[in-house]
Amino acid sequence: MAKKAIGGIFIPMVTPFNTDESINFSGLREVTDFLIQNGVSGLIPAGSTGEIVALSKEEQIAVNDAVCKYADGRVKVYCSTGAYRTQDAVEMSQAAEASGADGVMVVTPWYMAPNEAELYEHYKAIRNAIKIPIMIYHNPYYSTCLMSDEFMAKLYNDGLIDSVKERQADVYRQQDLRALTDDGFGIFYGYDIAPVESLTMWADGWVCGTGNLFPAENTKVYELSKARKIEEAQKYHFEKIRPYLSLFTAPTAAGFPAPWLALFKEGLKLRGVDAGVARKPVQNIPEDVREKLVTTLRLYGYL
Repeated sequence: MAKKAIGGIFIPMVTPFNTDESINFSGLREVTDFLIQNGVSGLIPAGSTGEIVALSKEEQIAVNDAVCKYADGRVKVYCSTGAYRTQDAVEMSQAAEASGADGVMVVTPWYMAPNEAELYEHYKAIRNAIKIPIMIYHNPYYSTCLMSDEFMAKLYNDGLIDSVKERQADVYRQQDLRALTDDGFGIFYGYDIAPVESLTMWADGWVCGTGNLFPAENTKVYELSKARKIEEAQKYHFEKIRPYLSLFTAPTAAGFPAPWLALFKEGLKLRGVDAGVARKPVQNIPEDVREKLVTTLRLYGYL
């Protein structure tokens, strides 16, 4: 039987911290339950939105383990186990498997971008260490590591990875990846602005950051798109997705980029979910952004 690609809407969930910046595990349970209750297919703890770069290896393992336990088989959990150092990624992936994760999402090593030979050995080491599926996370904007479609396809065709979160959000790249692989390769749209275009064409799934705050709406547009109800999906997107997007794309009054991480956490708290605070250097949202957030949540009937 041919291998079937994984699909669904997966949320790269926030990691709640207390005011002293310790991990707020009760808040992490609340976030887990909130997302599951709103219909998502899967959770990705300790990823970019989970502040992977602010977590130690031990904390990353602890967050992943907790979410696996809190989810308790209700949805898929793909633990983020990315690290610059290969041995760290291996050890965290092994820990995730031991915790009962359904898979791991492993971002490419960052900062000093590895070449293709180094990347190949990195993912080969992880593949040799675990039996659960591996989703590669391709995000050259954050990691500085830009892969070609041909190389990514080679990783899959050689049996090293099973799926990709493609953050470049290029529908043609998704088409090209499908042509270079087969239907067993899971292609996940990895951004928030054009899900209908991606999901009705080549993407099997969606890793959706804004799903932290609007999980029900994002799940609905995912379901309509995968059901090929294109006109309904387009209409729903314009009515229920576009109205909040400017929160996360428009600059602040001071001209800074939208503080999307702090927005997720403040928005969840306004919705009654203890999402805690972010670790420094991330700051709380400015007042002009908070007013816009409150107005938007009222528009959706959440306040």
